[in-house]
Amino acid sequence: MTLYQETREKSGRRSRYWLTVTAAAVAVAGSALTAATVTAAAASATTTASGSHPAWIVAPIPKAGTVEFAVGKRACAQITRKGTASCDAEIRVLVPMSRAAAEGAQRFVVGDGARGEGTIGPAGGLTPGDLGTAYGLNTSGGAGQTVGIVDAYNDPNIDADLQTYDTEYGLPTCSTGNGCLKVVNQNGGTTPPANDESGWSVEESLDVEAVHSVCHSCHIVLVEANSNGNGDLGAAEDEAVKLGADEVSNSYGEPESGSDAAYQADFNHPGTVITASAGDDGYYFYDNFEADDQPSVPAAFNTTVSIGGTSLYLNQNGGRQSESVWNDNGPKDYYANIADQALGAAGGGCSTLFSARNWQTSLAGWNSTGCGSKRLDNDVAADADYLTGLDIYDSYSCEAGCDTGWLTIGGTSLSSPIIAAAFALAGGAHGVGYPALTLYGHKNQAYDVTTGGNGFCDGEGAAQCGDHNLTEAGDVDCDFTVGGAVNAGDRACDALAGYDGPTGVGTPDGIAMFDKTGPAVDIAGPVKTDVGDSVTFTAKVVDPFPGGAAVRYVWSWGDGTGNTTTAVDHAAHTYRKTGIHKITVTVTDNYSATGSATHDVTVGK
Repeated sequence: MTLYQETREKSGRRSRYWLTVTAAAVAVAGSALTAATVTAAAASATTTASGSHPAWIVAPIPKAGTVEFAVGKRACAQITRKGTASCDAEIRVLVPMSRAAAEGAQRFVVGDGARGEGTIGPAGGLTPGDLGTAYGLNTSGGAGQTVGIVDAYNDPNIDADLQTYDTEYGLPTCSTGNGCLKVVNQNGGTTPPANDESGWSVEESLDVEAVHSVCHSCHIVLVEANSNGNGDLGAAEDEAVKLGADEVSNSYGEPESGSDAAYQADFNHPGTVITASAGDDGYYFYDNFEADDQPSVPAAFNTTVSIGGTSLYLNQNGGRQSESVWNDNGPKDYYANIADQALGAAGGGCSTLFSARNWQTSLAGWNSTGCGSKRLDNDVAADADYLTGLDIYDSYSCEAGCDTGWLTIGGTSLSSPIIAAAFALAGGAHGVGYPALTLYGHKNQAYDVTTGGNGFCDGEGAAQCGDHNLTEAGDVDCDFTVGGAVNAGDRACDALAGYDGPTGVGTPDGIAMFDKTGPAVDIAGPVKTDVGDSVTFTAKVVDPFPGGAAVRYVWSWGDGTGNTTTAVDHAAHTYRKTGIHKITVTVTDNYSATGSATHDVTVGK
């Protein structure tokens, strides 16, 4: 059985397979809808090709606990030109119940379980306090850290909008006037690029306000590129690092085949945390049904921290109740696809171009990803569902008719600045060349997301979902190959215990997973010896990283003699002086991470 019609229709932002919902397909999805109802919905659907919505879709301020229906609207025009990126922000647009089915709207409860005062934003979304509470983060920290943000075009109201946001939520003021916010062009100058005409101003408001929500004491440098072309975005990335950013958040992307070596180099800055959103079109851009069969860059570059997306549900106190992979497409969105309005899903997939780092390929269960030696998005994840999104403020109305006022925003454009700011709270990269490594050393300290998936089948296994991969539609789910064979594993697109493609090592559960870590070391050996005796000491090492192994040991004997360096875990020494001497061993592993231990030895006559 297939949900695809073998006729291509040219409509919307790119050509696509349109879903044909047969009565059998509806039954598989567990829906009571009839084929006749679907046909009527297709005839009445009025979503335009640009992704805008009809006038009857309104956005009143909903009350906490009420049941509403919504669709996701792309904040930026979706560009298919090679070498050009689209932003990954999704605006929550409320739909009247009477139109919910025809628009493919998703049902949600305002507040997602939270009922406490201050846990509902002005547009009915999450608040800065919610993010901190749900993820166990002390958001007042970050002093001395600068978070860079790269976006395209100018938002002339960004400074004023951030101050409005701060006032609404009682956050410390962050502005250009007090030096907390700095806005520059891609060359570091103060002359802005052209004003936004396509929705990037909404993205800029989200990025800046999300960073300040999670890291109140962080400074922010917003670098506005001249355009959304790779050359300009890459120049802006380099400029953000040049200006001293400790972390740089990037909430945009394109299929990896659109990049080149120069663009890849723009995101290679050892010692700086470079976060990148994985995209909003699911595993391998499956909801385009265009056989893209590749993940998004810059997230797929193995020099970045690739950020997946989740749906975050709160309990009555505003804490995290549960979290699952964000995926509003596949069997859920028959109507939305008929209306040519993909609702969005967290991006990811095995790279076709870029190698995986050893800390990925050495993971237990890596073989079940099917990626072989190639990089798998993602490394980590955070909230990205527009139904559980953050309320932000944006007042600039661009020429494309950007949404303004208080907006609930999701997309992996939200998850990237959350993670960048969390790294800032922990003090940044701490000298680690590629800080994604740090996350893999703390994988047991993350919240393990085990529900859902970012492929077409949303986490269902091969037997339950069936094969929906077609040659022309491409690889839409990792359960099967395009040729119809069952894959050896589905960890690339399904949430499973431990590491998986959609959410990486998991989502934040306190700050520990972002802290620097390294080998844990202990010294075994005698505590007493005599002058002239040769004694041997052994360093016992536990490396926290997948594939991590000690490669260098430096021994300091505490008696004024020179150090001893070995490639093995033991060393011998002969003391010539009596007394108590403190031995120190410093261990370096194959990732250049270090750990040390001390041991006292008493030397007698």
